Amino acid sequence: MQSFRNKAMGALAVGFFLRVANAAPVIVFEGPIDKGHQEVSADFGVNRQLGRAWIDVKVTTESLSEAPPTEEVIMKMVEGLYYDSAHKQVLYRSASEPIVCAEDATFLWKTYLKSTGQCLLNPRTEQRKVDDGFSTVDKTVAQVVFDAQTLTAGQRAPASKGKIAETVGK
Repeated sequence: MQSFRNKAMGALAVGFFLRVANAAPVIVFEGPIDKGHQEVSADFGVNRQLGRAWIDVKVTTESLSEAPPTEEVIMKMVEGLYYDSAHKQVLYRSASEPIVCAEDATFLWKTYLKSTGQCLLNPRTEQRKVDDGFSTVDKTVAQVVFDAQTLTAGQRAPASKGKIAETVGK
C-alpha cells in the first residue's frame, strides 16, 4: 500500500511538471467586435531600456466614410514574457528554459521585432449567443491567443547574464 501511494504521488508530480513545461496557450485578449467593420491583430511590444515585453493587440475599425481606419492598441502583459537587452530578444520563461519569441532586426536605420515563429499570436473570432436578460443575441467575439512552441535542440535561447526584469500583469 505504501509503495502504491509513493508511485501515485510520483506520477502526479511528474504530470504536474510536464504540464508546466508544455505551457498551454494563453488567451491574452477577448472582446466583442463588429465583424463587418473591425479586425483584430497582435504583435510583440517592448521597452528595451527596462527589459519588458508585452503583446500589442490592435483593433482596427474601418471607417464608414472616406476617412482612414482607426486603430486602438491595447497593451497586454503575459507572465514570463520579457526582453533581454544583452541578446536583443523577446523571451518567454518556460519551466525548462527560455523560448525565443522575437529578435531585434534593423531596416533603414529603424529597429523592429522579427518573430522567430516559436511564440504564435493567433487572432480568431467566434460567434456566441449572449443573453442580456431579455433575449439572446448572436455576437462576434475576438480572441488573441499566445502559444509558446516547444524548442528543438538548435533553437535554444542563450543564457542571460544579470538580473531579468520582472513584469507586472495587467
